[in-house]
Amino acid sequence: MDNQAGNPMQPEPERLAQAPRCHARTRSGQPCRSPAVKGKPRCRMHGGKGSGAPKGNRNARKHGGRSAAAAAAMARVRALCRMIDDLEV
Repeated sequence: MDNQAGNPMQPEPERLAQAPRCHARTRSGQPCRSPAVKGKPRCRMHGGKGSGAPKGNRNARKHGGRSAAAAAAMARVRALCRMIDDLEV
């Protein structure tokens, strides 16, 4: 008896072989060999279903720890530390 017959987790090899391929490239520069998601040019690993991340730049605005105001505050703290070090010497 064939191991793949009736197993829903193993698609038929001929269907898989005929599926359209992902248009992405791997890190080595070779084309991705995974089947593309139905109706999409990419496979599931290369963004075929969408990443789920917010649209636009809303991803970047989290806490402001690297904002211009935070950088200016840290520069003031460093300047005060230098002044304290100069007094101790």
